[in-house]
Amino acid sequence: MLKALKVKNFALIEALELELEPGFTVITGETGAGKSILLGALSHLLGARADLKALRNKDQKCIIEGDFDLKATQYPALFESLDLDYEALTIIRREILPSGKSRAFVNDSPVRLDQLSALSAHLIDIHSQHDTLLLRDKDYQLELLDAYGGHRAELNNYKELYQNWRSLKDQLNTLLEKQRDEGGDRDYLQFLFDELEAAKLVPGEQEELEQKLELLEHAGTIEEKLQDSLRLADGEPLGISELLRQLTHNFSGLSTFDKRLNELFERVNSLQIEFEDLRQEIEAFGSDSNFDPREREQCDQRLSEIISLQKKHQVDSLEGLIAKKEEIEQKIVDAESRKAEIEELERSIEQQFEQLEKAAKKLRDQRLACIPDLVKSMQALLADLNLEAAQFEIKLEAEEQFRINGKDRLSLLFSANPGQAVQVLSKVASGGELSRVMLALKALLSRSKSLATIIFDEIDTGVSGETAIKIAQILKEMGQNLQVISISHLAQIASKANQHLKVEKVSSSDSTATHLRILDPFQREQEIARLLSGDAPSEAALANARALLEV
Repeated sequence: MLKALKVKNFALIEALELELEPGFTVITGETGAGKSILLGALSHLLGARADLKALRNKDQKCIIEGDFDLKATQYPALFESLDLDYEALTIIRREILPSGKSRAFVNDSPVRLDQLSALSAHLIDIHSQHDTLLLRDKDYQLELLDAYGGHRAELNNYKELYQNWRSLKDQLNTLLEKQRDEGGDRDYLQFLFDELEAAKLVPGEQEELEQKLELLEHAGTIEEKLQDSLRLADGEPLGISELLRQLTHNFSGLSTFDKRLNELFERVNSLQIEFEDLRQEIEAFGSDSNFDPREREQCDQRLSEIISLQKKHQVDSLEGLIAKKEEIEQKIVDAESRKAEIEELERSIEQQFEQLEKAAKKLRDQRLACIPDLVKSMQALLADLNLEAAQFEIKLEAEEQFRINGKDRLSLLFSANPGQAVQVLSKVASGGELSRVMLALKALLSRSKSLATIIFDEIDTGVSGETAIKIAQILKEMGQNLQVISISHLAQIASKANQHLKVEKVSSSDSTATHLRILDPFQREQEIARLLSGDAPSEAALANARALLEV
């Protein structure tokens, strides 16, 4: 339960310190006094998005602090699941800085807002008039049914299986998409690899082919020049070879006469030897270059094959083609591995699906089992709330698809008038009827749902007289199971509270502030009389107030 609340520099609240009691507490005050501001401060404490507009003084930070008595057995495990340090008296603090940033602390340890929101969901349920619209939400309706039936363990087990199943399906889709992005299935990859393997690609081959084709292209010119060179070397009567032999012979006879002549002889002799070697190579080249027209065709076909493969695989060199082959080979290896992984995932998904089906059925069976008791209890409470002729039914149907909260579709059916067939609650119930249905549901949940505090923001809107007295009695009974705080404008409800708080707006020449104070018995009598007759209560109103307080 919420034991104490401190608020500083929030909206119209300059500074507020409040101690709250167990049971049923009511908050009253004139319209515009700031009752909604108090709820706003609580919402910020529990994780609502920070708003700079909330700062009363824009140059100072806002501090909202709540002390919670959390001695119930479920809280240590909750704190552990959220990675928080548990203390029986837990202090939650929220700070909003002038910069717009906010900070949150649980027992003086900084926490993220998602941690704070997850914790506060188990501490306080704030029910505003807008929340009555949640009765139109199918998921919220299922949540109410599960809370009443105490299906938390089964629902958590189902959710865990569902999330695992979805995670496995996401993994499978990722692998399948990756398989498509990387070139299709393994058979196609193998076809590409086999095609490149059959091409027997050799590094440097393309350059050699291009050079050879260039040679073959000018085969006639080359052959003609080679023959002409041989004729020059071996021509009759005096070819180059014969002239060099004679030159060598001439200098050989002179080499003994002078050292310089001997050097000339050696040079001429080397020249003759070098030319003879050159002539032999020209002759050999000519002998080996018997150009075959078919060879040119073969080279051309081979080069065309390589270029075609390059275009197919979008590379610009033979080396790039070889690298592509290696890449495809690795993809085949990866595809084999991925295929095994996909098959394993598909088996896991099938197994998880079977478990999920069983969990969904178990959850549905438990939901169906608790519906008759819930309907019976609701009928009794609605009768207490002056809806004696109302009919309330719950229809639960199996759905085709799994969802996060099961495989069921729930409909709340309602009729306020005798002889009128039940229809979907949100379509046929008036605003006042919806409020009373919601109150009845929350009253039933207070007996079964482990919640520290519930706050009602004018749950009594649109009712009066005997209905207001019944609502007050229900709120008081709820207070026996948990802490109930109700913002109200009805004397009948205020009179049943264990603790009565009043919100007041105080204005001066230069400022306006909201104050909240605990009323003593005399002040409480005066406030209830004001609710009955206005700001200047008559003696009859005071007597009526005393009568209400004595009941």
